Amino acid sequence: MAYPPEFLKLVDEFIHLANRLAENDKGGEVSAAILFAAGRYNAFNFVSQNGSEQDKEKAVEFYVSEYHKAIVSNLDGVVGPVVKPQG
Repeated sequence: MAYPPEFLKLVDEFIHLANRLAENDKGGEVSAAILFAAGRYNAFNFVSQNGSEQDKEKAVEFYVSEYHKAIVSNLDGVVGPVVKPQG
């Protein structure tokens, strides 16, 4: 799957912020915070778009499916290699 450059630029901005926040061995906390923040933002986005209660389960399925695709494709190196920090 090809991702538009503008999309990958946004992704990189989040990663740069996460790397800065993860200094001093806080990578686990930052990882958990990103996941929680994504859930919070996506819930806000869904509600802001007047998502109905009956659409809620479809939205949850969609976001969970997208996260699953993202983690698998990144672990498989589809977008680029995930490199371990040096040090």
